[in-house]
Amino acid sequence: MFSSKKYAAGEVLFRQGQPGVSAHIIKSGQFEVYLENGNKEQQLAVVGPGQIFGEMALLGGSGTPRTASVRALTSSEVINLSRAHLLTMFKGVDPILKHLVLTLVNRLKEMNSKIRPDRTDHVCEAFCRILTLLAKVNSANDNEEDIVSVSFEEILDQASMILALDASDCAFILNELEKRYVIKIEESGNKRQVVFDPQEFTGRLTTVADEVGKLIEGRMVQRSSLIDVNRLADIVGIEKTQVLNKIGSGDFPIELLSFKKEDVEPWLAKADSDFFASTPSKKVITSPDQLMTFADIAFLKGSVQKKVFSNEEIGVFQWITLLKHETATEEFAKRILSCIPPRIGKEVRNELSQLDDDYMVDEFEFEELEEALVDFAKEVLEQQNAEG
Repeated sequence: MFSSKKYAAGEVLFRQGQPGVSAHIIKSGQFEVYLENGNKEQQLAVVGPGQIFGEMALLGGSGTPRTASVRALTSSEVINLSRAHLLTMFKGVDPILKHLVLTLVNRLKEMNSKIRPDRTDHVCEAFCRILTLLAKVNSANDNEEDIVSVSFEEILDQASMILALDASDCAFILNELEKRYVIKIEESGNKRQVVFDPQEFTGRLTTVADEVGKLIEGRMVQRSSLIDVNRLADIVGIEKTQVLNKIGSGDFPIELLSFKKEDVEPWLAKADSDFFASTPSKKVITSPDQLMTFADIAFLKGSVQKKVFSNEEIGVFQWITLLKHETATEEFAKRILSCIPPRIGKEVRNELSQLDDDYMVDEFEFEELEEALVDFAKEVLEQQNAEG
């Protein structure tokens, strides 16, 4: 009923802000739960066997944004639990017990929303309260009539952590406040200081708070409507490399790809003029640690692939499951068929010719096969590397 998955040390399961589709019970290993604030990370907890994380996907429903990121600290394995699984388990449960559990769940959801609200109203006011507190902490004296100065970077760090905002959103608020003469941003070398008069700050803020609040709300709503590669992979329940493989092979609809102008233009300005003209180097996996998914096997050297796919322990219908999975591109499937033992290959081709176009692969069966084949591929690659 439940699927399990193994992760290598350092592998990220999901990132803060990505839509959640399941919770995870740790079967073995250790994971780090952390917040991402720009380029900085703040560790929240280290969890181990028997513990659960990602539970808000069950409490808030599938698609609820992840409130933190999770990364494997060691070679680990988790059991995946979706909301659908939870509801199935509830069938036949005593109605009073079910009501009690759902009541506790709703209270936890309410508490979580108060701690980390999704609403963006009053974000500007909350941000400015943090700005005022930082000014008092950094002030050399308690005279409120003095002009105060606070490090721009310190404001970004503290406000993004407390309000769970992206650092770029915090910088946006500061820039908008400067445009409206609430604060002044002074630059000295590589350092920036936010300067303002505490006596005039509150009065000026009152006149612009709603306007700036609406601007930041629109900015956050616009970003929440975008889906990047990581979020798409999480929604579908596959690895990011599988999405990239589909894009690279041309199978993914090109009209669905788009780029944020404000992010791309600065990058293009810094990129080399021949970036797109140069021929990209073909990815080749040479280390067992790089092998994570079935799709990764496509990037092994031909001699290694031949040994992997000549595995006679894999049966006809198991090969069909692998070949018909969405991660097997047409080119990859042809390569597999050219490597598997001839006797089995003939039966596989015969069965494939009789399958309907809408044939559906059993995902649980695929995951088991993928895990076994990836483990075998790692052994083959490790042996070849040892032989030189």
